[in-house]
Amino acid sequence: MRPEPALTLAALRIVVAALVPMAPGFRESARAAARDPALWIAPEGLGWFVRHVPINGTLAIAAQVIVAFAAACAVAGVRARLCFGVLSVVGFYLYAIAQLAGHVWHDMHLLWFCALLAASPCADVLAADARRPLRSEAKVYAVALTAFRLLLGAIYFFPGLRKLTTSGLAWALSDNLRNQLYWKWAEHGSVPSLRIDHAPWLLRAGGLGVLAFELSFVVLVSFRRTRAVAAAAGVAFHLLSQFVFRIPFASLWLCYVALFDLRPLLAWLPVEWRRRIDSGAAAAPVAPAPRDARAWPAAVVGGLLLVAAVVQGTRGQMRSYPFACYPTFEWIAGSDMPDLLIERVDATAGRGEVIHARSPGGYRTQRQWGEIWSLAGVTAPVDARRLRAYYAALGQPAPAAGGMVTFQRVYRSVIPGEGGRITRRPVPLLTITP
Repeated sequence: MRPEPALTLAALRIVVAALVPMAPGFRESARAAARDPALWIAPEGLGWFVRHVPINGTLAIAAQVIVAFAAACAVAGVRARLCFGVLSVVGFYLYAIAQLAGHVWHDMHLLWFCALLAASPCADVLAADARRPLRSEAKVYAVALTAFRLLLGAIYFFPGLRKLTTSGLAWALSDNLRNQLYWKWAEHGSVPSLRIDHAPWLLRAGGLGVLAFELSFVVLVSFRRTRAVAAAAGVAFHLLSQFVFRIPFASLWLCYVALFDLRPLLAWLPVEWRRRIDSGAAAAPVAPAPRDARAWPAAVVGGLLLVAAVVQGTRGQMRSYPFACYPTFEWIAGSDMPDLLIERVDATAGRGEVIHARSPGGYRTQRQWGEIWSLAGVTAPVDARRLRAYYAALGQPAPAAGGMVTFQRVYRSVIPGEGGRITRRPVPLLTITP
């Protein structure tokens, strides 16, 4: 293993610490904690968490304050390793709460990276506690960076592998991507003006490109000469996914900073700035030269993280936490999608649909879709208690005498222009009577 720059690991420290308070797991936790516990559903790996850990809105807000403070200190490089230990533990508490609403946020990689950074000398340079010159390099930094790159590769590799093993090349060469596109438009409640679905050849070429990218990424990041290619392909992949499928994933590709040797950029800094940065390190007690022995904590932590990521990736288990396979989209998408239909039947007014979890423009967030699919029995078993709690949370009145409220899983067309018509016979889930 060749020596690698301390500056690259320090850059990863800054990016990860800055991203932790911006991820969905941070912002959604207080909302989920304040909800009726009857609405919670724990993904694989969090059953113990719901049973034994206290969860409420006050604790969640306090944890948010701690995480925000620790993240700011980690960015500045003040006791960075201790701060990343705090971010790993308290951040897990926050992020775990956010997973209880029925939708798994795939932001757990930030927790993985926090644990890895807590075990590595990530603040040797570019930090308030820096004790080495900016251009330092050593094998001890290479251990943490190699573990990071392998974790990054696992995130991409297993979704690509699952696509091939589940659907084969039909995933890219059939109408699958067109239907995947329609699903996203239906989820967001609007059709864009740029109709890429009118160019099926482009979608199929893109599908083949996705398979090639996901399967090759782990190889490309393993060699210095091809890391720039991996980074360029990854940024293009995520920006196109955001533009076409409306799937933002900046919390992942911003971490690509750790794929590069950033020392050549120092030449762009004024000489005086470089002197001041290095003089700060020189003023501190001189650190001993980095030794290979300092690498074992990062090697152990990185190895454990990688084993867990590989196990869940091999299983294709997307609904688990804090280790999961990242979204695979492995199945051939059809032209309709599941939804939860709630209807009130009144003895005098007749039958009417209860509109829920939609903005006036018809938009639903990914969190709302995830919860609805879990309530409708698509991603979790049907739970009458959760359905009743969900209806109560809508603020709807109980059914009057002679009336009832029905819950059904329906399938709506995602074809643009069909208005979300129901395509199959509804599946009854629950009936609430007076």
